Amino acid sequence: MEIAYPFKIYKNIHEEMNIKKSLIHINTLAQICFRASTQAPDYSLPHLILLDEHVVEGVNQPGVFEINFANNCLRRRGEVRSFHSNEKGYRLGIFHEGDISDALHSNIKQYEKAILLHGELKVMPQRKGLHSSTKDVIIQWITF
Repeated sequence: MEIAYPFKIYKNIHEEMNIKKSLIHINTLAQICFRASTQAPDYSLPHLILLDEHVVEGVNQPGVFEINFANNCLRRRGEVRSFHSNEKGYRLGIFHEGDISDALHSNIKQYEKAILLHGELKVMPQRKGLHSSTKDVIIQWITF
């Protein structure tokens, strides 16, 4: 039996340049978040930042999303603001905000562990300051 491997040729250079590969499927992302949240149940769920409509397979728009395990869905909560965006070309982030504490950092560590279980993914943390000195904001950018 002969094996054939399909390919696609893009004859229009603009078409080729606009193609963006998904980083992760929505089900895998939800599983990562569920695993991490069960390891840190006393801390609120972070928000997800999707900077383009192709980054998560199954979600076709950018924005800030909340994780809703009761209804098994991501709920869009708003637009991506300049505060969320990143100049390094990252496309998907987990946004943690809270009082500076060991609990916040423990929660972040649980998300990092859950992400790294999916061998091909990496985590690039970025700390951002808020106007209030008691708040800590960390975005865990997920990359290949």
